[in-house]
Amino acid sequence: MKKILLLLLPILFIIACDKKGEPFSQICVDNVTFHVGDTIKLNNCSKRYDTQRWLMPDSTTSTNDFVFFVPSHPGDFTFKLYVTNSKFINDFESSKTVNVQP
Repeated sequence: MKKILLLLLPILFIIACDKKGEPFSQICVDNVTFHVGDTIKLNNCSKRYDTQRWLMPDSTTSTNDFVFFVPSHPGDFTFKLYVTNSKFINDFESSKTVNVQP
């Protein structure tokens, strides 16, 4: 029994050290008020991620750390950010809705 524990201890230590925590998805935006024609810049402020994918309100995508969007009409625009770690087990999603005034 003691030999089994001695074999399992290094394996558990390696597994525990390898896991740095699940990614945390977060979107940051500089301004709170936008108008038609303004350039909206959103930043990926996520933690513990390796890759990201943005889904823009016009259905385009991006894998950059930040994205730009210029609204052509007033309304609410929702941006989604998906992040994952190097193991690609789960995507972690965040969204930000920005209100654009005329």
